[in-house]
Amino acid sequence: MPARGYSSATPLDYAYRLLARRAYSEAELRQALLRNGFSATTVASALTRLKDQGYLDDTSLAHEHAERLRERGFGRSGIQARLAQKGFSPDVVEQVSGIGGQAEEERAARHLLARRFSADALQTPRLRARAFRLLLRRGFSPEVAESLLGSGADDDYNTSEGG
Repeated sequence: MPARGYSSATPLDYAYRLLARRAYSEAELRQALLRNGFSATTVASALTRLKDQGYLDDTSLAHEHAERLRERGFGRSGIQARLAQKGFSPDVVEQVSGIGGQAEEERAARHLLARRFSADALQTPRLRARAFRLLLRRGFSPEVAESLLGSGADDDYNTSEGG
């Protein structure tokens, strides 16, 4: 059954059109093909063929997404959540987000803080608490935030949440 609005009769042809515009994860492409009226059987066959041809590689695509997220100031948990939202399998998410370590995580958090706050600003409890919350929202662990902002930032965070 052809996709709505397209004269191509196969999901493979439609997938090639989509992939010509941007890279897709397997889950995203499956959803797009099913949404456009192709049967689950023909979609599965097309996805297998695309993987065999090298057009679908969730691991390398997830690596690219993770690297972009790291550059934008996201921590490990934030990267994991974003990759899961994109439809990557838990195995791929774990494999990709595990790259780097505590030192890399702290470097990324330090870089984010330097972009967002001056060193003088981080001396005030209110802004230190704000920085702490930013790091947590971006997926950095409380341990990383405390190591960069000091143990008092956690207290500032808790008191600012309560009042």
